Amino acid sequence: MFAMRCLMVMAMLGFCIVPAMAGEGGKQMFLTEKDIMGVVGQMHAKFGVKEKQRYETTLPQMARLWTEKDGTAEDFAKFCSEHFMTGKDLDGLFERCEYKLEQINGHMLALFTQLRLETDETRGKLLPVDHLFSVWNPSAHVTDDLFQNKLAFVVLLNFPIYTLEDLIEQGGKWSRRKWAEVRLAQRFAYRVPAEVSQQNLRADAEAEAYIADYNIVMDRVVDRDGKSLFRKGLKLISHWGLRDEIKAQYVDKQNLEKQEVIHTIMERIIRQEIPQVVIDNPKVSWDPVANTVDGKKAEREQDVRFQHLLDVFRARKLKDPYYPRMPTHIDRRFKIHREIPEKEFVGLLESVLKAPVSKPLGLLIEKRLGRKLRPFDIWYDFKAGGRFNEEDLDKVVKRRYPNLESFQQDIPVILAGLGFDRQTAAFLSDRIEIDPARGSGHALGPQMRTEKAHLRTRVPADGMNYKGFNIAMHELGHNVEQIFSLYRVDHTLLEGVPNNAFTEGFAFVFQARDLDVLGLSKPDPQTESLKALHTFWATREMAGVGIVDIKVWHWMYDHPKATPVELRDAVIQIAGDVWNEHYADIFGIKDSPLLAIYSHMINAALYLPDYTLGHLIAFQVENYFKTHELAREMERMCKLGNISPNLWMQQAVGKPISAKPMIQAAQKALKFVKSANQGAISGLRLETGT
Repeated sequence: MFAMRCLMVMAMLGFCIVPAMAGEGGKQMFLTEKDIMGVVGQMHAKFGVKEKQRYETTLPQMARLWTEKDGTAEDFAKFCSEHFMTGKDLDGLFERCEYKLEQINGHMLALFTQLRLETDETRGKLLPVDHLFSVWNPSAHVTDDLFQNKLAFVVLLNFPIYTLEDLIEQGGKWSRRKWAEVRLAQRFAYRVPAEVSQQNLRADAEAEAYIADYNIVMDRVVDRDGKSLFRKGLKLISHWGLRDEIKAQYVDKQNLEKQEVIHTIMERIIRQEIPQVVIDNPKVSWDPVANTVDGKKAEREQDVRFQHLLDVFRARKLKDPYYPRMPTHIDRRFKIHREIPEKEFVGLLESVLKAPVSKPLGLLIEKRLGRKLRPFDIWYDFKAGGRFNEEDLDKVVKRRYPNLESFQQDIPVILAGLGFDRQTAAFLSDRIEIDPARGSGHALGPQMRTEKAHLRTRVPADGMNYKGFNIAMHELGHNVEQIFSLYRVDHTLLEGVPNNAFTEGFAFVFQARDLDVLGLSKPDPQTESLKALHTFWATREMAGVGIVDIKVWHWMYDHPKATPVELRDAVIQIAGDVWNEHYADIFGIKDSPLLAIYSHMINAALYLPDYTLGHLIAFQVENYFKTHELAREMERMCKLGNISPNLWMQQAVGKPISAKPMIQAAQKALKFVKSANQGAISGLRLETGT
């Protein structure tokens, strides 16, 4: 999982883009056109025609956010005259802002991390006060403060804000310094009140706390005869653990019953038929098929899942008035955070779902399984019948990593095995801290060059298991990107990558090498073909999940007063409709709600579509790594920083973002498997990491 931590960090630090000419909060502007034109005249008299284009651009964008509390029209004019910079003074202003904002961002994130320590990590019993600390974020007031003391206005006066269209059309011609200036101005393009930011952070934290403790104690899951179906001590978080256990069971066709039971559990969660008492409770036995607890009916969860989603939605709606030209969270997710228009983004997802290779690939999976497809086969694992089962892999991992400390110490070795030289491996490992995750696991990058990245994964008392290791490899990919794109980028204002999908792409690249790190991989034409098929099948699954997430948010905006029950029914309907359009023909089953199981839908506010894009990016990057050294080229790519998505891809691998390479590879791989009559051959296991 990436951790939605990225979302919380972005919300916390207030990154934004694209101005509108309405006033602050969507209200009428305090300053009139006459006021602004008067100041333009004064600036012309003082600075001349050479700077005319710049101040004619920056004055209106600054005036849009100036309120009566900020001063009179005369105060505005005086401020502009005093704080408009040119030449070396402008360079000095840029450098000062870049350094100071790095310090603000970094210290606030460090404090935020400490406030959430107990809720994010397994550090003993949670106290009621831990929740109160976790939902409070002092950085919520930073943007407000920077506007009130007028530092934000200094930036807006001196650096133009560009639209998404400008970034796409002109960005390829910009210098690195120009890109950094653009990102600096975007920081203050909108003025969201601190109380609104805090309400968003509170809703996110509460939803995340709900998800982090949503465990099913699997050795207390029983059949109709009261017999336990799963190994002792197995506890799985929804959705990650449940999904991965389905994958693990493909190694033995006799485990179909267990997969069916987990499928039933997932549907009980989605439909909110799951008894409240069985969640994270080792003291009761649950028969999911009969839906009885200790042989009796029990009270269901009462739509808590969908109440949290509504809370997150309504918190986002509070921001809407402050983005006049992007008045929905949907607009902002695509135009601000992804910098890819929604129509274009959805087109990428649909190109995967509609790829002609999908149906014949489904038939191949049926042949390998020796049965008709079931809905949970969206997670079919191409290592089925292979050399390793989950228990074997657990033993290997536990021997190597009996605790978190052993994994921490092994990071330089892992990185060296991936091709990083000794000096770079040491540089990276010194800046990565391994922590025990309370939830499924996540990565948290630093925001200033004196801080470390955090990698969190679950480690049971008897040692790290394969699931935890697989997740840790995913998060390690995030961490390496995060460190390179901060510590080695030329401008810290360009820290990071274009959007979350890009860091997911690097995480998938690392995760795909989990068996390599364990010394268990066996690359050959057969396994490489199955790897290509698995990548496409996993991406196709996530594409449907992403479409569901987008449609659910559109539904919530169309029904802003919906109850949790109404939202639950709508999500089930939407998931079923997407299933019927893109999966029913392949699976021979209609109306499955399974695409709605992902926990990110509840606590990550429209994050799920990024995973599909992450798979596409990872595939293109992996193709590039086939003929280029991973370690050196990954560092070069990360140093490109936070420029626009397609420009990043062009500079990284020479081509724009596209689903075609993955689809073509799947077609070629399917042809190879069929021609070689390899319907039952073994393959490498690749987790989706989501």
